[in-house]
Amino acid sequence: MRIGLLIVGDLNSLSGGYLYNRKLVAYLQRHGEHVAIISLPPRPYWRQLTANFSRKLLEQIAAAELDILIQDEMAHPSLFYLNRRLGIPVVTLIHLLTSFDSYPWYSNWLYRRVETQYLRSVQGLIANSLTTLEQTRTLLANRLPPYCVAVPAGDRFAEERPADADIIRRVLRQPGPLKIALVGNVIRRKGLHVLLRALAELPTEDFQVTVAGRLDMEPRYVREVQALIDTLQLQDRVHLLGPQSEPELAELYRSHQVMALPSAYESYGIVYVEAQQFGLPVIGTTAGAAKEIIRPGWNGFLIDPDDSKRLAELLQTLHRNRGLLLELSRNALTAFAGHPGWDDSCRTIREYLYARAEQTLPPAQW
Repeated sequence: MRIGLLIVGDLNSLSGGYLYNRKLVAYLQRHGEHVAIISLPPRPYWRQLTANFSRKLLEQIAAAELDILIQDEMAHPSLFYLNRRLGIPVVTLIHLLTSFDSYPWYSNWLYRRVETQYLRSVQGLIANSLTTLEQTRTLLANRLPPYCVAVPAGDRFAEERPADADIIRRVLRQPGPLKIALVGNVIRRKGLHVLLRALAELPTEDFQVTVAGRLDMEPRYVREVQALIDTLQLQDRVHLLGPQSEPELAELYRSHQVMALPSAYESYGIVYVEAQQFGLPVIGTTAGAAKEIIRPGWNGFLIDPDDSKRLAELLQTLHRNRGLLLELSRNALTAFAGHPGWDDSCRTIREYLYARAEQTLPPAQW
């Protein structure tokens, strides 16, 4: 089958959504499918709207001679009208809905209107979580096209899961501060400032924090973070590493004891799953789909967004109660073992694509 994947920017970009896309492309190609990548340039939202009238984009899609086109939902501003002129089945792959991110009301009104029209223009959808699916259902007033849910996986590392003895050695026999990892690009939504404020409540000798993620996406926010680190005198306890290769990221997980990502919102949270492969309990927030991964008190904890005081309490508890940390670590391994792998999720998508490609195109829902 000839499958198109339409994205914004570079497929090799460092984020969970692009990792998902890369895993899907590799799986489809490995199983004999022809995959054509169609990339739109990153642009401000209002400029993306103009692509709906692009003859060049229409010709590019037509030239690929596709049986079905997957569109990363991130590209929705460029496609909500253009999709009406395509003569092939179109499926949207939803990593994160713009309508449920944090924007001023006047911006969100426009985003919600455009995004809803886009979702009405497709013949099917792939959701990365049950939470994302329910949000899509809300936007479409319960009128969902045929869909599948394929959650991201965390098994991209070749390393085997740590043995129980490794966990005991890391948790119980390693003296000194609690080693906390935050894996995520340094943008406001990921909540690094919440973690820093939590650390301000703790004795500095009780923790060590390592942050792995891009530092160039929101320069103003990065400057705020660096100023906060200086103000709170955390320079010796918080290290911003920047983006890491897969081997470096695996070593980071392996050398830390807990993963904290107090995001304002996560549409799923691949890093929560990845951390559990290495036996790290995870701390996320109640906003978004982290609740589909984290069972509070069993393999981690959920806090309200911006609740730095509760985060500080949990980190202090884990530092002082290594028996609890050990129990959570073992449960994290158990949780990971029951999680779908990338091949499982991509197989679900491939089977869904074959079913959609065989269906007659329904009329546009306008």
